[in-house]
Amino acid sequence: MDLDIVKALFGFYIVAVSLIRLMMDNEHFRLTLMKKVWGRSTGLLIHFVSNIVMPMLFAIYFFCRGIAAMPGF
Repeated sequence: MDLDIVKALFGFYIVAVSLIRLMMDNEHFRLTLMKKVWGRSTGLLIHFVSNIVMPMLFAIYFFCRGIAAMPGF
């Protein structure tokens, strides 16, 4: 299996775990700290961008690289 596909799968795993943590009743300590420092809306935005959007973009990027590197494409 191509290393880029493995990186993409790991990125999707990180996104899934972060989304599950974000939707849970009890918050992760980093999210609580961000909300205290930056305020509720900005703290949630920073947490969402850094823990969900960025890993998702990297996962899509590596997934596309892995598909493009496969023989026959």
